[in-house]
Amino acid sequence: DASISLSTKNRRSNHPCRVAITRVASAAPRLVNGPGAPLWIEETRCDTRSGMRLTANGHAFPTDPSQMGELLDSSSLLADPDALRDRFETEGHLLMRGLVPSETVLAARQEILTKYAVVGEIDDRHPIMDAVAGNGDGVLHANMRAFTESVRTGAHYESVILHERLLGVVGVLLGGEAVPFDFRWPRLVRPGEGCGFHCDGPYMNRATDKHLSCWIPLGRIEPHESGLVILERSHRNQRLRDGYLSMDADRDGLVWLDEDPAIVQEHYGERWLTTTYEPGDVLIFSMDTLHGAADNASPVDRCRLSTDSRY
Repeated sequence: DASISLSTKNRRSNHPCRVAITRVASAAPRLVNGPGAPLWIEETRCDTRSGMRLTANGHAFPTDPSQMGELLDSSSLLADPDALRDRFETEGHLLMRGLVPSETVLAARQEILTKYAVVGEIDDRHPIMDAVAGNGDGVLHANMRAFTESVRTGAHYESVILHERLLGVVGVLLGGEAVPFDFRWPRLVRPGEGCGFHCDGPYMNRATDKHLSCWIPLGRIEPHESGLVILERSHRNQRLRDGYLSMDADRDGLVWLDEDPAIVQEHYGERWLTTTYEPGDVLIFSMDTLHGAADNASPVDRCRLSTDSRY
């Protein structure tokens, strides 16, 4: 399976470990067939600070502060393992600002975007680091297996997902040495794309339930650029536990929980939480935490570059 997203005619994947390699036929909103499938859905959104409107699949996120809030920075707890574990258990996630050095992250960004530019997914008439979407005209002529492997195993990329500070925090939360999954999920999210609402558990829990997810922005990402959103304390929702979280994605053919953030919020949690992410930030969350992403409504056609890794 490919771990790298490229534009395609038919984006189909019902598993978060799979990314279809396809060409975008139009910018019209569409919903992929499956939760956890790497980030395919559209919106314009409601930035918690800029006032920009956020949506998912054409459905608006709420704007009332009682329904939409800012992720809490937990980096002040870094030296207190017990406090980190307590907050993770209570909230189901931790936002760790500046956990990985920004220069390490930006080197990975340069490495990956350069590779995307080679196949035309990034427009090299602009500075590569601006990540302006290209037309993908080289995709059909590229060796996509080699491309995917190259992106997933780049030295600078690995220096982010295997950084000692990241592994240290994950180890504290898991209560032992943090062992990364062999498979990694770099994500390039183009303008008009996003991610449906899901939990990782139904896709990852066959062998053990002692693991967690890390989402790392490989560059600055504002909410309207497909920033990740977390449903507050959804990991404690009994309805979610009794239903969706008891399922197996492949066996049960799971799809996104719903297209509408208001409906998801009503059924499964409290506030939607997001923020403007900076290079070096890491968002760690449990297999039971409901999350997704606003669509990429970048006014300058900037692609969102991020990575998912599990430990």
